[in-house]
Amino acid sequence: AILTRSYTNGDSFAVPNSRAMPGIDYSKFDHIDDSDDEAPPQKKSPAKPPVQAPPTSAPLKLPEEHSRPLDDAPELTVPEGEWLQFYTEKMTAPQRMQTLVLLWNSADQTERVEFLRHLIDLINDPKITNRIKGGQEVLKDLDSNYYHGVTYPEKWLETFKGFAVDDKKVVFEKFFKSLDQQERGLVLGTLM
Repeated sequence: AILTRSYTNGDSFAVPNSRAMPGIDYSKFDHIDDSDDEAPPQKKSPAKPPVQAPPTSAPLKLPEEHSRPLDDAPELTVPEGEWLQFYTEKMTAPQRMQTLVLLWNSADQTERVEFLRHLIDLINDPKITNRIKGGQEVLKDLDSNYYHGVTYPEKWLETFKGFAVDDKKVVFEKFFKSLDQQERGLVLGTLM
């Protein structure tokens, strides 16, 4: 048996009965364009020109305290030294963050794994540590462009590169513990 169906323009077409499901009324699909469950066609609004930032005559100037030279930083020694006091009292928050970013980036992947495990032990709070990303994503270089122009103790970076991984972990631990809550949040935010 052949069933006849109609297009919305009135033309008909045949459907073999073997394709029809018993007990289903297909006639409700005959005039789909009349359906009231479809959203009405949206009118296209004229394209708006892209919003452009106002031109600036000079690049944004970094506050002077973030870009002052840190040549007077004491030597980075472990386990103790004046460097921690310098870090907490003489450096601005962006300088502290820039220093951490560059120290992290100077380490190889296996050292970063050790830093991360040590940080998880330091935090000792599964509600926080369970949110830390896994895999290679968390071990990648951090973007230091955010702190472009911010100074850091360059000699610390060179000294840090020569430390054994256990000494590097001591440095990171002391730096992390010295941060205020907001700065700790920034550090953890890069890992989540």
